[in-house]
Amino acid sequence: MSIPAEAMPGNPGPKLAAAWASMSPDEREAFAGHLFAGTSAEWLADLLTRHGTRMSASTIRAYRRSLPSDRS
Repeated sequence: MSIPAEAMPGNPGPKLAAAWASMSPDEREAFAGHLFAGTSAEWLADLLTRHGTRMSASTIRAYRRSLPSDRS
């Protein structure tokens, strides 16, 4: 999957968009691999929170539900 350098695909909420914007390109690539491959939302929220961005798992789940189901 090609990951945009500055903006996340779809329509992320402000916290998730800010977390994405604060990541380096390598961090985005690694994070996207988990975000779009189905790593648990709880694990991702905990990871972001431990690295300074408080995030709830429901934020990640809502973002995932907002994406088109045919993304690849």
